[in-house]
Amino acid sequence: MPKQKNTIAKAERKQSALGIGVFLMVIALLWFASFKLIGGSGGRTSEDKGIFNFGTIEEEEIKPVFGNSKDYPVFIVFDNHPDSQAYLSGLQEALVVYEYLAEGGATRFAGLYNGAPSGDRIGPIRSARPYIVEIASGWSGFFWHAGGSPEALELVKKTDAIDLNEISGLGIRYFWRDNEVPRPHNLFTSSDLIGLGIEDFELNALPSDKILWQWDQDNSQGSIKSAEERGQTIDHIYVDFSEGIDFDASYEYDPIKNHYKRFMGGLEHIDYATGEQITTSNIIIQKVPQEGYYASGLGRIKLDMIGTGKMILFQNGKVIKGTWEKEFRDSQTIWLNEISEPITLERGQTWVEVVPGARLVTYE
Repeated sequence: MPKQKNTIAKAERKQSALGIGVFLMVIALLWFASFKLIGGSGGRTSEDKGIFNFGTIEEEEIKPVFGNSKDYPVFIVFDNHPDSQAYLSGLQEALVVYEYLAEGGATRFAGLYNGAPSGDRIGPIRSARPYIVEIASGWSGFFWHAGGSPEALELVKKTDAIDLNEISGLGIRYFWRDNEVPRPHNLFTSSDLIGLGIEDFELNALPSDKILWQWDQDNSQGSIKSAEERGQTIDHIYVDFSEGIDFDASYEYDPIKNHYKRFMGGLEHIDYATGEQITTSNIIIQKVPQEGYYASGLGRIKLDMIGTGKMILFQNGKVIKGTWEKEFRDSQTIWLNEISEPITLERGQTWVEVVPGARLVTYE
C-alpha cells in the first residue's frame, strides 16, 4: 500500500507540472499574439526607411550595410563579467561594438549587426541599462537583452528600439542556455534564432530616419596605402575604466594589416566563435560627463549620452580629434572633426569606448 500511494503521488505531481507547463506556454503564445495584433513590429515600412551602405569596390567582398530586407540592425547586449570573458562569442562579426561602464567598475559590450550574424553561439547576453537603450534607439535597433534596470525597462518602451527581452515570456523561443557555463553568464542566441526573431517581428524594412555614418567607400583613406606611406603612427592605445586590470582596454596597431589588435586586462581579447584575437579598423573614444547614480540603488550608474562632448578617433595608425553630437534620445550619434565636418570611418569594424569623466586614455 505505501508503494501504491507513492506512485499515485508521483503521478499527481507529474500531472501538476504538466499543467503548469501548458499554462505558461499558453500565456507566452497569448502575449505573442497580442504583440502582433497591436503592431509590435513598430510599423516599419519601406516608405519611411532607407539604406545604410558602405559602398564597395568588389561587391562579393563587402556586404552592404542594412542593404536588403533581412539586414535589419540587430543590437545585442553582451556580458563582460570575468566569469564570462572566456565564452564571449560573436563580437568580431559586429559592425560596431560599444564598451561602457556598468556597476562596480565592470564594463559590458553592445554589438550592432547587419542583420543576423553567423554562428550558433552569440553571447553571453545580459541586461540593459538606460544609456545603452538610448544608443540602440539611435539605430532603431532590434534590441536583444535579458532584463534590465528599472530605468532601462521603462525607457525602452518610449524609444525607437524594437525590444526583445529574454524574460518577457518569449525567451525560450529566441535564446538558449549553456549548462556548462555558470549562471547568469550562460545565456546565448544564434543566427537562426535571430533570423526567426526578425521574421516574427516582421522587421523587413530599413531605417532611414537616422543620420548616416560615413564610411570610406574606395579605401582612399588608408587601406590601399603601404605601411611606409603612412609614416609615423600611433601604435598603442590604452583605456583605464576602473581599478584593477580586469576591464582595462588596449589596442596595438598592425601597420601591415592596417588594423588594431584588441587586448582586455592585458591579454589578447579572443572571440570564442573564431578562436582568434579581435581586431578592428576604427577606435572611437567617446568622452561623456562623469557618471551619476540612480535612486533605485545597487550602484546603478547614470551616463549622459545626449548632447555633445569630445571625441578621439584612431584609424590607419593616425589620431583625429573632434566632437560627438546626439541631439535627442532617438537620434543617431554623429562624429565631427575639429572643423565640425563629419568624419569618415575606415571600412571594417568600429569600437566605441564610452569613457566617463576624467578616466585615463593614453596613446603613443
